[in-house]
Amino acid sequence: MPKVLYPAVCNVESIFKFCDEIASLENEDRIVIDFSNMGRIEPFTMVYVAKFIRDYNRLNRDTTISCCGHKNKDYAANMAFFRAFGLKHGREPNCVDGNDRFVPFTILRLQTIIDEAMEEWEPEQEVIERRSAHLAEILAQEHSGNLVDALTYSIREIMRNVFEHSKSKSLEYCAQYWPYYNKVEIAILDNGVGLKKSLKENPHIEIKTHSDAIQQALMPAISSKSFEGAIQDTSDPWHNSGFGLYMINRICRLGGSFLICTGDHGIKLDEHGKHHIDLSHLCRGTAVRMVLNTSRLLTLGEMLNEFKIDGYEAARQIKGVGLYEASAASQMLSRDFKKNS
Repeated sequence: MPKVLYPAVCNVESIFKFCDEIASLENEDRIVIDFSNMGRIEPFTMVYVAKFIRDYNRLNRDTTISCCGHKNKDYAANMAFFRAFGLKHGREPNCVDGNDRFVPFTILRLQTIIDEAMEEWEPEQEVIERRSAHLAEILAQEHSGNLVDALTYSIREIMRNVFEHSKSKSLEYCAQYWPYYNKVEIAILDNGVGLKKSLKENPHIEIKTHSDAIQQALMPAISSKSFEGAIQDTSDPWHNSGFGLYMINRICRLGGSFLICTGDHGIKLDEHGKHHIDLSHLCRGTAVRMVLNTSRLLTLGEMLNEFKIDGYEAARQIKGVGLYEASAASQMLSRDFKKNS
């Protein structure tokens, strides 16, 4: 029977190649995944691979997957990686919050957000921000400061995108902070329709490929809900203005990186530019990896104000964008726009 070796390194190229190899074995009766070589493993690696194996299982019910070499992989087991794709080893996802600057693999049903918002009589986005702040404080091991604000904002905006656009029933996430390296990594993915199908609701943009969809989504003022002629309540601080992904990728590019994958394509942005990644397997839904360089973070307001000005200038060149300013939520945390209202 075919044996697929889990890579010894956790860079995205190796992980995508691993997924390609599994995808090529769709007609096999049985395959073995060997984790013996697994070395360092990071949040995006865990959520992406776990979801991919789970999707493969769902789509190839006649293929049996067995695993070996995983028994001594304590970090991955403690982060709930193995249980996340069905192997009975290590912690269960969602068991407890992380500590010591990590958040283990967690699956959040979006109905939970809706139920909590109804119970508290508040917008769903407020619930998302509160949960994002909680995760930020676990990672930073502090209750305030530039890092907590940047993490809260970044996590909130990705979760909002899933909630408002993806039509997914859940989102999955995992995160780790390494103070010694001035590095935080957050991975969030969904099981939704993907960017290509979502953005086709905007009549002003032409999208033929998944690469087109990602590139459009990363532009300021581009959204499936924000475009010329769309009905928007601009008095609502949470109105959709299409600035969220743009602002986040700018924060990440301050010495870190931003990766987004959907369908058969991925794009990574960092200080050195844009890197396209063609996938030989399908990424169902949308997967995001945010890496922040904590030594480069300014106050959130300073960063977002600078990026907003650049974004407005870029948006003026884009045909058919919504004739709105960036929403209050895209420019600050809710505690700040409540203070100013």
